[in-house]
This record gives sequence, C-alpha cells and structure tokens, in this order.
Amino acid sequence: MKIINRSLIISLATLLLAAVNPASAQKLRVGMECTYAPFNFKTADGVLTGYDVDVSKGVAEILGLDLEYVCQKWDGMIPALLANKFDLIIASMSITEKRKKKILIIGAGPAGANAAISYKNLNPDLVVGLVDKSIFPRDKSCGDAIGPGVISALKRFNNEHILDGEPQVVSTTLYGPDNIGIQNYIPQVKNKDDSIVYVIPRIDLDNRILNLAKDEGVDVYEGYSFVDFTSNEDKSLNVKIKNDNEDLEFLTKILVGADGANSRIRKKLKYEPNSDWHKAIAIRAYIDSPNYLEIFNERTLMFEINVSADKGYAWAFPSKGNLLNIGIGVPVSIFKKDKLDINKLLDNFVLELEGRGVVVENIRKQKSYLLPFASSRPKRNKDFNVALIGDASSMINPMSGEGIFYGMEAGYLLAKNTYNILDTEAISQGIDRYEKEFTKRFRKHYLSCALARLILQSPFMTKRLLRVASNDQDTIDFVVELLFDEAYLTIKEVVKIAYKFLLPSKLLTSLSKN
Repeated sequence: MKIINRSLIISLATLLLAAVNPASAQKLRVGMECTYAPFNFKTADGVLTGYDVDVSKGVAEILGLDLEYVCQKWDGMIPALLANKFDLIIASMSITEKRKKKILIIGAGPAGANAAISYKNLNPDLVVGLVDKSIFPRDKSCGDAIGPGVISALKRFNNEHILDGEPQVVSTTLYGPDNIGIQNYIPQVKNKDDSIVYVIPRIDLDNRILNLAKDEGVDVYEGYSFVDFTSNEDKSLNVKIKNDNEDLEFLTKILVGADGANSRIRKKLKYEPNSDWHKAIAIRAYIDSPNYLEIFNERTLMFEINVSADKGYAWAFPSKGNLLNIGIGVPVSIFKKDKLDINKLLDNFVLELEGRGVVVENIRKQKSYLLPFASSRPKRNKDFNVALIGDASSMINPMSGEGIFYGMEAGYLLAKNTYNILDTEAISQGIDRYEKEFTKRFRKHYLSCALARLILQSPFMTKRLLRVASNDQDTIDFVVELLFDEAYLTIKEVVKIAYKFLLPSKLLTSLSKN
C-alpha cells in the first residue's frame, strides 16, 4: 500500500486552483509518460497505476474534477503542455549520474570550447559539459582574423592541424586621413612561436574547435539555452537548460559563462554591462573581390582609421579565394552622440574600397554586434563558483576589437587553476587565482591598447602616428604587436614615441635614412 503525503497533494491542488477553474472545467487533463514504473505505468490489463497516478487522483478530488490521462513521450512533454493538450504534468526529473558534471560551460565558441579542451587534457577523467543555444556550424559576427595568440593556444594541445590548408596573411596595410597609408610585413612577435595570421570564417573555425572538444570526450549539448542556476549549501550548482522539446537540469562544481557579449550568466550574476564608452558597435559583411590581392600585391589585412567613420576604424580581411570579410566599428558613445547609422557606415566603407580600385561583388551576411572592451571588466561575485571568460567577461582588445585569443587563453588559465581542486572546498580560491593570473598577464597590454585607441580617435594624431610609422620600423612593428601580441607601453617606449612625434617629419625621414 502506497502512503501519499496529503499535505503535498493539498499544496499541488492549491497551486492549480489559479490555473484550473472548477466552475468552467469538468475534467482535469493530466499528462504523464504512462511507461515509467513505478511512478506511472499500465498494468497487464491496461490500467494506469503508480505513484503519480495516486497523486493526480488526490489533486482531482480536492478540486472536484474528473480525471483524464494523456500519455505523452517525455521529449514532447513540455511542448504538449504549452500546446494545451493537457492542464498539468505530474512527473519528475532527477539529476542522474549522466547529468552530474564537474564543469558545465555555457557557450561553445572558441573560449568555451577551449576551456573544455583544456580541462580534458589536464585531466581526461573529468566530466565536462558544453552547452550552446545554436546548432553548429553556425555563423558568428567577427572580423575572422586569427593571429599568433590563437595559433599558440591551439598548439598547446597539438591542435594546430585544424589550420592546415588555410592561406597565410603576410602583411598589414593601414590607411588614415588624407589617404596616408603604410604597408608592413607582420613582424616576429616577442611572446609567440609563430608570426602568422589567418582569416577563417567563424562558421568554420568555431565548428572545428568544437569538434576538437567532442574528440576529447566533452559532452556537448547543441541547441540548448541557459535558463537559470541555483547554488547549494556545498557551493555546487544546479543549472537548468532547455530546448524546444525538453528541460534539463545538471549538478556541477563550476559553472563557466562563455556565452558572449550578451551573456545571460553575467546578467544572472547582476554584473553591470559595460558603459557606452567601454564598448563598440560594429557591422560585418562578406564580399567577393576578384582583384583585391592584385590591388595590394599580396594577401594583406587592410585597416582604415578615421576615414569612413570619424573616431572609428574599418577593415578588409582576405580569406580563401576571392572571399573578403569587411566591416566597420565605432565606440557606442560616439555612435549614439552623433546619431550614426551602422549600415550607412558600411556603405561608406564600400565606396572607399571601390575608390581604391577594389572590385566589390555580392555583399552578403551583414550583421551588427557589440564589443565589450577589456578597459572595463566585471569584478567577481564570490558567492558563487561561477567564472566568466571571453566576451562575457569583457576581454576584447580596446584597440583592435579582437577577442578570440583572450577568450581561449582565459579558458586555459581557468582550467589550469581549478582542474585539480574540484572535489575540495578550494574551488572559489582557484577561480580567484585564474582571475589574478589573467589580469596580471594582460592588464598593461589592455591599458596600452586603450591608450592607443584614444590616440587613434583623433584624426590629427592618427595622421601623425602613420607618418612616424612610415619612417620608423620600430614604431610600426610596435603598433602591429599591439594588434597581434601582448605588447604594452613601457616608460622607454613612451619616451621614444613621444620624441618621434615631436620631431619634424623631414628630420624624422632624414634620421630614418641614416
């Protein structure tokens, strides 16, 4: 004989009174699987029985309604309820061993996928879950350029083979006001083995990195959105995700938010978004250009500063064949102040490209996006064992708008500082160590890039910098290292650059020849 907790039934019935009106309804329609013994199943003679059936009878008795059972497969249970096929579900979902994760990562872009890869390489026995709202391959707005930092992150675990067959970019070309321009080969950066740049559409790159995670044995959930998390007394976390057919709940030691600039986990933590001054808006598009390489004589990354947009910059990056990624971005504060139209800015840049002789064909996949700069990053809430990486943690270079490398490196540093303490009470301290190590490594670099951004927002300073750089190899090399490496300004660098800025152009040219 089953003993049913009557107070539980009364509580359920009380909640249902708000949804089911006995005066207007004759039957209470209850959805259940009908195959899940001992909770709800049919006997040999076809009679529905079980614990859930007894609970439903108690609810109907209190409400004064007749019962109608609707048998429904579990995967379609929530959609059937939303479609009004029944009034309520009486069933349960338990956190099974399969749903227990040592680490659960929301966001399967390069930052999240590399975090998962790092955990599995550091400890192959770890159970790691990786969740993304999209089904891969999926498009992602970005400039698509990846430099020495990303290559280094891939080489750490011997994954650089995913770049095989991609054409290498050999130089950068910078244009400023008055058509001042310089072209420079990418210098040997100080902190990386390779001074190589590739341009790979994110629809391809992200899918390749995600497949690496799958190959490592990471449990991947594509097409699922993050819903909520709650913290338990032992600091473990219950995390809910869902798709169109089902809701899932996981138990995890660490929750990692790698879910981009509009991170739902960041919002759940109640972190303030970056102010308008500390973020940019950009638009990306793809074009075909049969003569881009001919115009520039080689595969070069083209940057345009303070031309198509005042205090903004545009780019044209060549990928495979005739494919180019083009775009333009400006700080949100300026975008709002000047009431700019992002699509018109892109049109202006297309006209500039055509004015340089570049043939522009088949403009497509225009998409705008926000870039939260690393000049303002959120301070961690230590009440939860939750870590943010990548765009969710405002890790974008304030000068270049690049974020892939920083997100991937953050994923590795988080794994390195926590993979061996997941069964201890020291997880929070491990997350703190990750934050401190990342900040120590990149703080001066980010600050230098933020300062460079301020300088480049002035047309006069942009022209002066390009004139100095056109006559001084050290200056242009340093600018490129800010874009592609971890360079930062030292007192010595500041004095050198300030001295060159003050010199008359003719004298600087004369000195450079000597």
